[in-house]
Amino acid sequence: MPVLVIFIMFICFVFPIILTIFNIINLFKKKKILEKTVDILIFVLGILLTVILYAFLSFKDYQEPILMGGLGVYAHAPIASWSLPTVIGILVLGIVSYFFVRIRQTDLPPLMIVFSMSGILICSIYMTIFIIQLCNVTLIKNLFDGVFYLLIFPINYILCSIRAIIEIIKRYREKNIVPKEYENQFLNKCSKILYDTKNWGILSVVLAIPLLIILVCILTLFGQRPDEMIKAFLETSDWTLSKEISPPPLKVDAHYLCTVSLTGHEKLVKPTRMGIRHGERIVVNRQLCIANAFENLIEEKTPRLHHFIRYIYDKYGFPLAKHIHTAWQADITYILMKPLEWIFLAVLYIFDKKPENRIELQYTGGRYRE
Repeated sequence: MPVLVIFIMFICFVFPIILTIFNIINLFKKKKILEKTVDILIFVLGILLTVILYAFLSFKDYQEPILMGGLGVYAHAPIASWSLPTVIGILVLGIVSYFFVRIRQTDLPPLMIVFSMSGILICSIYMTIFIIQLCNVTLIKNLFDGVFYLLIFPINYILCSIRAIIEIIKRYREKNIVPKEYENQFLNKCSKILYDTKNWGILSVVLAIPLLIILVCILTLFGQRPDEMIKAFLETSDWTLSKEISPPPLKVDAHYLCTVSLTGHEKLVKPTRMGIRHGERIVVNRQLCIANAFENLIEEKTPRLHHFIRYIYDKYGFPLAKHIHTAWQADITYILMKPLEWIFLAVLYIFDKKPENRIELQYTGGRYRE
């Protein structure tokens, strides 16, 4: 088991940095080091780990308050969730364009190469904007956390793209392909411009505009706004390009297992309402209310037993709760607490005249009276 954990940690945290180093070396070195293998691993592992990491961090849109305490999440989503189809569309365009150039290379006609370069350019600019979005004070303070690793794939994509464009231009020049001759003078001039690799940089910028318009039109058909690619970064909170203000964060007391479990994924832990604890607003679900109602009942009926239970929990529960730092850990805690929740509920229904009234009054500031 420890060997498996070490291997997973290596693949997730060390291997991406090693691949980035190899990618940088291949950009400047004439004799490439395992170029194809490195490229495939960068795209396969890079995309996979980015998706897993983005989901693992459990980012929320700017309208939702952050739960401060139990989770390691300290910011809202850097990309608005409703803009993800646009972001994915640009990413697909960039990846397809990249592999089109890398696989087909000089077999492609010049116009197709330039269009592929345009797709790479659009995606690279978008990747750069994403990097700028993440590069804020929060990132500097948390250099080696999940947000840092979200930068790995965008950086590597840009490095791979630069290398692919340099290589295809070099090979095309070495092949010394003669432009096609046409009877029409205008077509002859266009052919000479296209076959001259010196013009490819400017042409890729020019052709990026119609390519981008086509992409925006397709995405609009799927319900995306024409300016979605910009608003994806603006309609966020806490990040470099963010323009929205999010609600104040909600405090989560990391001492209590039931409270910490609430920082899990909403579909599982099912938060029901807001509550008040020690004068501060907290998120409440049924499991938390049942646990607190049980403690309240025990305190009323048998103060000595309550004192003993509280002593045991303070001794063993607090240290355990402090080790819950992610949504997945909170989910597991919530599931493990389920049998106890059922026991607490059974006790309430056996010994309390109006158990649901007691449960509903928890964290409302009201006092339960039989």
